[in-house]
Amino acid sequence: MTSDQKYARLALLMGMVAAWPLTGLAAAGLVQFTAGDVQLRRGETLSRLSKGSELDGGDVVLTGTEGRAQIRFSDGGLVALYPDSQFTVTRYADGAGAGEDHFVVNLLRGGMRALTGLIGKRNPANYKVVTPTAVVGIRGSAFLLAIDANGQVFVSGEQDEIEVCTQAGCVGVTAGEAVLVVSDRDLPVYTHTRALLPVPQVQTPLLAGDQLDVQGRRAFVYIVPAPVPVPVPPPPEAAPPPAPVPVSPPPPTGTPQPGTPAPPAPTPTTPPPPTRPTTPPPPATTAPPPATTAPPPPTVRPPIVFIPVLPIILRPPPPPPPVIR
Repeated sequence: MTSDQKYARLALLMGMVAAWPLTGLAAAGLVQFTAGDVQLRRGETLSRLSKGSELDGGDVVLTGTEGRAQIRFSDGGLVALYPDSQFTVTRYADGAGAGEDHFVVNLLRGGMRALTGLIGKRNPANYKVVTPTAVVGIRGSAFLLAIDANGQVFVSGEQDEIEVCTQAGCVGVTAGEAVLVVSDRDLPVYTHTRALLPVPQVQTPLLAGDQLDVQGRRAFVYIVPAPVPVPVPPPPEAAPPPAPVPVSPPPPTGTPQPGTPAPPAPTPTTPPPPTRPTTPPPPATTAPPPATTAPPPPTVRPPIVFIPVLPIILRPPPPPPPVIR
């Protein structure tokens, strides 16, 4: 090989190195701190992960029952891993060009809290967190993701809006809302939603609950109970005025005055003759019980007042005194 050929090959190699993107040579993320048992699996090698370690595409982070870790990626995004988690950096590309940035990670078990960086703001469609039953996409926000022992996925939104998708469709989750994914064949179910105030007043009562519209987004349905009519009691019936009771004067007391006619003597009454017993009437047929009605108000009768009448005795005036002359 001549010297000219060596120089040509060296120039070609230097050009290839200059054309290679510098971000491809940088690490995807840097471990900010670890606590407890945290390990890194790179290929077939398993080592302890400590503060300052670098992560690249394909690396797997394993946390123990009391292990925790926090990773800062090159685009400024943060991921905090909770105990008993398995986190994999599946595909990561930062600054590769418009539409070519990618942030794809996989959470097999455990939990994580994520705060998106520049990749989520430049290309939100290329930011994904994959779980065994659901895929979480973002709109440039923060969220919390956890997987329980039964494989159910719990996702709650903290900022802006995220999107949780299964084979049945996608639902949107805003800040303060949460969904539960039971399986990859079922649509995520809302477990917590934000209250909307004031509540609109609808005329027709509807079913209460969280529903989904044709676009797969949450739609609130409210219920307004129909007013219950209040029974109005009937007016009380006016009682008839009581009949006047005659008041008889008491008999006079004392000695009757001369010239006053004496009262007539009472006439003796003859008792009626005894009557023969008659045949008792046949028993009356049992009549149906009368309809239950409200008892009439008790009749208040005025008290009977007896006014004693005393006789008036008239005496002649005394004679005038004699006149002495």
